[in-house]
Amino acid sequence: MMTRIKKNSSQLYVFTVVLVTLLIGFLFYILNYYTPLFADDYSYSFSFATGERLSTVNQIIDSQIVHYQNTNGRSITHSLAQLFLLAGDDVFNFVNVIFFLLLIYLIYFHVSGSVKNFSLTRFSIITMLLFLSCPAFGQSFLWITGASNYLYGIFIILCVLLPYRLQVNGDNVRYPLLLEIIASIVYLFLGIIAGWTNENTSVAMIVMMISYTIYFHIKSIKIHVWNITGCIGGTIGCIIMLSAPGIARRLDKAGGSGGIFSWLKRLIVYTCDIFVNLHLVLLLLSVLMILYLYQKRHQLIKCSFKEAVILMLKESGIPLIYFLGFLASVYSMIVSPEFPGRTWSGPVILSIIAVVHFSSMVDMSNINGIIGKKVTLVFLLVLCLSTYTNALVELRHVNEAYHERVSIIENAISSGEKNIEIPSIYGWSGYSCYSASGDLEVDSSKWPNTAIASYYGVEKIICTD
Repeated sequence: MMTRIKKNSSQLYVFTVVLVTLLIGFLFYILNYYTPLFADDYSYSFSFATGERLSTVNQIIDSQIVHYQNTNGRSITHSLAQLFLLAGDDVFNFVNVIFFLLLIYLIYFHVSGSVKNFSLTRFSIITMLLFLSCPAFGQSFLWITGASNYLYGIFIILCVLLPYRLQVNGDNVRYPLLLEIIASIVYLFLGIIAGWTNENTSVAMIVMMISYTIYFHIKSIKIHVWNITGCIGGTIGCIIMLSAPGIARRLDKAGGSGGIFSWLKRLIVYTCDIFVNLHLVLLLLSVLMILYLYQKRHQLIKCSFKEAVILMLKESGIPLIYFLGFLASVYSMIVSPEFPGRTWSGPVILSIIAVVHFSSMVDMSNINGIIGKKVTLVFLLVLCLSTYTNALVELRHVNEAYHERVSIIENAISSGEKNIEIPSIYGWSGYSCYSASGDLEVDSSKWPNTAIASYYGVEKIICTD
């Protein structure tokens, strides 16, 4: 009877996990459904090589070669963007839901290092922190071009880093020489792909690969050749991306990356941005740090300062690796003239992994700990529901404005007009890819007016605001 009860409880728990996953996917799909085309979507619907509307997959390769020379070095993620735009909004919405859910599970695996004793509470907290902490959630995860860069980019990187994470809990297995050689070659290639995804998260990946290798050495975990070739590949991919002539041209137009004083100014600004964008994550980290030090107080008192530092480094090695990656992903941007909100998705994810993993090091088995976990979960849930409701209202408003605009353009085209006047579309939070300043320029000869005009095959798009 006890065996049957345990089996039924286990089946019920699996069913609950599946149900929660489907619910998250459904809610995310609704946000995707109401997110229309925006900005770069119009430009990337065309080949950068020929200027023609994309109609076949083969066009994307030639397009990205020219794109690398003239616009940007993120060939991997922008290829995905053009592929999704070629496939259409309906296909993207469905695929994007699947990969968003996979991303959450991937974050969970990096936190836990295993699927054993799956914690629905931990999974839910990861999901809610991700939804609440990204300063430009709409541009990072819902917008086609943005998601291709900032959802799929970090997804590829976490996939490549996953074997490093699993190696921590694995045995020191010695593989046959042939298998080691094959794995090394494969990981060199995978490292190049991952390093070629996104500037700041690629730098973070390299830092984490090096940190993992050092951690393996400290913990006497066997270091495989593929651990090294993966890091080499990541460095090569990052160099290929950063060496793109298109990046140099964009920097020149923006006045260059600046000098030491510009970097120091950005260092201060981005540090302030960490507290603004990640206040919820930092609050949880602060509480957890206090609890951890309190629980370890008797053990730490008996140690010298050096011994205490070594003890904490050994116990908190994994969250420290991801926290170093988080810092690298933020402060590597000091050489860039801008750090848009959508670029924060990678740092946010790495910080969430660090903080949620650190929570597992704190003993929460007593009554106060259990109450604390439940209070935190309820607080995050209420905050998520209210935020989601506001986001949905905003996205529906944006979607209606977009379809009204499309109707105006189509009616004008049917009347033979070539210079079409349309209003700008506005958003008021980070859950819409549209900003409070609107998406159009007063000067119709500037982008994105020109991109929208090309998309609909008219001469001019004129902003009426």
